[in-house]
Amino acid sequence: MTQSTPPCAPDAFTLLARPSGCLLAATLWAGALLCSPTAHAEDNKQQLKSLQQDIAEKEKSVQLQKAQRGALLDQLKAQEKIIAQASRQLRDTQSVLASLEKEIGALNTSIQKLQKQQSAQQTLLAKQLDAAFRVGQHSGLQLILSSEESQRSERILAYFSYLNEARQKTINTLAETRTDLAAERKSLKAKQEQQAQLLAQQQAQQQTLEQARAGRQKTLTSLEASLEKDQARLAELRQNEVRLRDQIAKAEREARARAEREAREAEKVRAKEQQAKKRGSSYKPTESERALVSRTGGLGRPGGQAIWPVHGRTIHRFGEPLQGELRWKGMVITAAEGSEVKAIADGRVLLADWLQGYGLVVVVEHGKGDMSLYGYNQSALVNVGQQVKAGQPIALVGTSGGQGQPSLYFEIRRQGQAVNPQPWLGR
Repeated sequence: MTQSTPPCAPDAFTLLARPSGCLLAATLWAGALLCSPTAHAEDNKQQLKSLQQDIAEKEKSVQLQKAQRGALLDQLKAQEKIIAQASRQLRDTQSVLASLEKEIGALNTSIQKLQKQQSAQQTLLAKQLDAAFRVGQHSGLQLILSSEESQRSERILAYFSYLNEARQKTINTLAETRTDLAAERKSLKAKQEQQAQLLAQQQAQQQTLEQARAGRQKTLTSLEASLEKDQARLAELRQNEVRLRDQIAKAEREARARAEREAREAEKVRAKEQQAKKRGSSYKPTESERALVSRTGGLGRPGGQAIWPVHGRTIHRFGEPLQGELRWKGMVITAAEGSEVKAIADGRVLLADWLQGYGLVVVVEHGKGDMSLYGYNQSALVNVGQQVKAGQPIALVGTSGGQGQPSLYFEIRRQGQAVNPQPWLGR
């Protein structure tokens, strides 16, 4: 049995004898082996190019979104500063108006009193004129020459003289009353004109405030629409914390020389007290020395001794989850918008500025690395470097920083680290 040659065997006779069959197939098979990897590589290149274009577009979109959010945050900052200024001006105007209303009330009371006095004086003068007319029907000479006895004549002349004197005194008093009344009415008119101007000013300030609030609400709506989801929010919160820490550190550096000087001066006062104690006597510091020691002595150990910055409902507490692994580093207390925010202890204002995420912030340093922080304010009532007393109003409750409801964000920091403020405030 002869062995048959396999189809398309690679011998010279077969390849030459049938070029259109197996030769063509072999050629096509070899071409396929050579061309397939090349085509696949070209396809990968196209996909990579398309993917890179998509990435570039996404990055461009993200950069644009960041730029838009940055512009919106700048806009929000400007609007909330306008609200802060307008609300403070409105508060000052309302205070002046309240004083003015008291003055107008006092003037009205005074005018009513003078009018009653004038009416009584006019009645008295009328009676005196009537009496003078009755007595004056006979002149003094007639009375002397008459046949009446001299004693009775003298009495009548004395009475006539008394009537004239009393009438002149009443006329003079009435003239003075009328002068006083005219002056009081003139003063009242001036006060009423001032009141009208202040009311118009108040209306303009209120309008400015409402316009700024409306603009702020639009900005917030746009800002919220542009915010990324949880990841972007988490990154923003971290950035806000870094900004706050950097801003406080910067303010501390700028105030370091003063703080160190005051600390040395306070230490001298304490040394005097200790020396006096050792000698069995006591050293009485001056008022300024007591204030210096108080504002540089720190907050002390927590024991519920501090004043609450504002009264309201606590909606977030220290250590509660904030976003992801982040937790609240202070507490949030709701209160009516415009309520006074009070310093918890004596100190000096370290910072009063708008910071992203915290709105209008006031920071008070209390010495020994202790400070208290008050955020979300509508307006600040103090300036950097100003000394404040415990319980002194330093700000007004607001919604700055993009908050949805009026509230106060409150922190206590020791040596730059946020600590639970609740133990200092007590129940």
